[in-house]
Amino acid sequence: MGLKKLIKTATFYEIIQGMSVTGGYFLKDKVTVEYPKEKIAPHPRFRGMHALITDPVTGRLNCCACRLCETICPSQCITIESSESPDGDKSIDVFDIDLARCIFCGFCEEICPCAAIVMTSVYELATYDKNDFFLDKEKLVANQVNAHKELNRR
Repeated sequence: MGLKKLIKTATFYEIIQGMSVTGGYFLKDKVTVEYPKEKIAPHPRFRGMHALITDPVTGRLNCCACRLCETICPSQCITIESSESPDGDKSIDVFDIDLARCIFCGFCEEICPCAAIVMTSVYELATYDKNDFFLDKEKLVANQVNAHKELNRR
C-alpha cells in the first residue's frame, strides 16, 4: 500500500469527494413552479397525447391504413379498422387509442410511413372519468391543433 493511498484512506478522501458533489446541489438556486398558475414548457422530445394529422387541402386523414402502428404497439392499445373502396383506396373506419393502456413509447409515431400519427406536447391528461382515456378518431383529429403548434415549434 503506497503512501498516497494510505493518506486517501485515512482522510476519507473518496467520501468527502462524493459529499462535495451532493453538497453542490444545496448551493444552487431552487426553481419552484406554482403548477396551476404557471405552466411548464416540456422538453422538445416529450411524448404526450396522440393526434391524427389531416391534409389541410383535402381534409382527408394522412393515414394509409397500413396498420403498422397497431402492429408495433407493445401494449396493443391501438385499434384500427379500415375498408377498401371499389377504386382501391383504403379509408379508416375506426381508429381508437386507449390511453389507459398506452405506455407513450412513441413507436407508432416513428413507424408511420405517412406521418399520420404524432405525439403532441400535451401533458395534462388527468381526469375523473375513465372514458376520457379512450380516444376515437374524432378526438384524435381534434388534437391536431396541438400537433400543428408542435410541428411549427420544431
